[in-house]
Amino acid sequence: MIWLDGRLVPPEQAKVSVFDRGFLYGDGLFETVPVYAGVPFLLDQHLARLQRGAQALRFAVAPSADDWREAIAAVIAAHREPESTLRLWLSRGRGAGLASDSARDPTWVAACLPARRYEPRVYRQGVAVFASERIHALPEQAPTASKHANYLASILAFDQAHAHGADEALLCNPHGDVCEGAYSNLFFVIDGALTTPPLRDGPLAGTARACVLELAASLGLAAAERSLPAARLGEVEEAFMTNALIGLAPIRQLLHENAPALHWPAPGPVSRRLSAAYAERVRACTGLAWPLLQAPTPQPSPPRPIPATPPA
Repeated sequence: MIWLDGRLVPPEQAKVSVFDRGFLYGDGLFETVPVYAGVPFLLDQHLARLQRGAQALRFAVAPSADDWREAIAAVIAAHREPESTLRLWLSRGRGAGLASDSARDPTWVAACLPARRYEPRVYRQGVAVFASERIHALPEQAPTASKHANYLASILAFDQAHAHGADEALLCNPHGDVCEGAYSNLFFVIDGALTTPPLRDGPLAGTARACVLELAASLGLAAAERSLPAARLGEVEEAFMTNALIGLAPIRQLLHENAPALHWPAPGPVSRRLSAAYAERVRACTGLAWPLLQAPTPQPSPPRPIPATPPA
């Protein structure tokens, strides 16, 4: 069952107008939330970001957090599996032209999709990332901290990375500083200290990103939000990526178009400690072991790029 604009409907009845601004212009927001044992993980943080996004995009009207909670409870109850991927969509609604005030009746949707399970090699061997030449916008150019529905830049960057045999892309902002991945936040260890690009450099305010920073502080790890010029990537000692569905996955190598690849331990000592802490946080909140792993195939096969998921 799908929650559409205030009520549960069968999937075949969940229809949105072709004049909806989310369809026409990408004028909307979305959230992707893992559901473990019927519990949406870090839901408060996802709903808070959704509310901030609606304010940043100047929605005249938007569902409240309580509205979303009612919808979420309904779709989880209607879903047959205890593990799932919860998707929330919010668009400005139907309206003519670019003027945002033409739309005052938002479209909002909640749905439970099949749970995303990753191959064991993602966590045990790490992923490959390709250094994209595409430029990521800064906060003053686009609402980068929000999960807005215009995802073309990430789609094109991921397609380029996939063509080079990588699992993810690395994007820099116009200043040449590392920003984020196509669907993940990025973390690096330099001189033994953990660092991640600050929000002023353009990355998404990821829920898993915030969780990892909190866990690092609780473990006494030196951690900071600090700009990292791409020219300094050779100084990195280990790296990992985060998003809501994948959690935390080590990065084993960074591929370049016209330069030698950089190789890092995967997982490294810092990502091992943080992965254990992240797993404990999931267990404490849901009672479930993290990560949910896809069963290995009987016959060994070469690693394939993991399909993209939206960053968190």
